[in-house]
Amino acid sequence: MDEKLAVTNVFNLVATQYDNPSLRFFPFCADKLVDYVKIKPGQKVLDIATGTGMVAMAAAQCLGNGGRVQAIDLSENMIHQAQANLKHAGLDNVDFHVMDAENLEFKSNYFDVITCSYGLFFMPDMSAALKSWLRVLKPGGKIIFTSFAPSAFQPLTEIFMKNLSEYGIVPPTPRWLQLAEEDLCQQILTDNGFESVQVTQAQLGYHLAKFDHWWEVIQSAGYRGLYEQLPHKHRAEFEEKHRLEIDKLITEDGLWMDVQTLFSTALKPQ
Repeated sequence: MDEKLAVTNVFNLVATQYDNPSLRFFPFCADKLVDYVKIKPGQKVLDIATGTGMVAMAAAQCLGNGGRVQAIDLSENMIHQAQANLKHAGLDNVDFHVMDAENLEFKSNYFDVITCSYGLFFMPDMSAALKSWLRVLKPGGKIIFTSFAPSAFQPLTEIFMKNLSEYGIVPPTPRWLQLAEEDLCQQILTDNGFESVQVTQAQLGYHLAKFDHWWEVIQSAGYRGLYEQLPHKHRAEFEEKHRLEIDKLITEDGLWMDVQTLFSTALKPQ
C-alpha cells in the first residue's frame, strides 16, 4: 500500500478516539506551540496535519475576528472531528481542508505563520513538504513544528514493539526518529531554505493511572496501525502479555509516559 495512504487510513480509523484524556499531550503541545510562535491578532495562519484541530483552535483564539486559520489534513475523519471540536468551542475563524501537505494548493507568499504539531515526520518526502510550506509563507514569516525526542514513550514503546515481534510482526523504525535530535531539525530547515532556526525542548509527559490508559494510547494513535497487523485470534493474548510487562513499571504515582518534545522554529528569508 502507498505509504501516504497507509498513514491516512490509520488516522481515519482512530479519529473519534484521538481526543481521549490519555492523549492529552496534544492540547498541552498546542498551547505551548502557539505561545512559542507568538501569533498576533489579524494574522493568516496555516495549520498542517491539524488532526482534531487542537493547534488550529489555539491559534484561532489568538487571532481574534481579524485573523483566520486554514487547517489541513489528509484524513477526512480527522477533519470531521476537528469541525465538531471547533463548533463546540464556539469558534468560527478556521477553515478545514483535506489537502496534501507536500503539495499545498494555496497561493505563494500568503501566510504569516505555519504550524505543524507532530506531523512532518509522517510525510514520505519531508523536504518536498518544507519547500511547499516555504512557498506559501510570506517573506519574514515564521514556521514552527514539533517532533518527539528519542526518550518519548520509552520504555513503553520498546516493550510494545518487542511483544509484537513475538507474533512475527517486525515493527519499522519509528518515523519520529527522523526529527528526534536538535541537529536533525536544524539541518532539514536550513537545507530547505529557512533561516534563523531555533530548537527548544519541553517535557509534556505525565503519569497514566493504569495500564488501561496506555492501552488507550495504543488504540487511539499511530500505534494502532501496528496493532491492526495482529490476527484477531492473537489479540486478547497479546494484550494480556503486554499488560503483565507494563504493570511492572507502575509506581505509586502511576505509569510515567515520557513526551519529551522538540519545538523547531525558523523564518522565511526577507
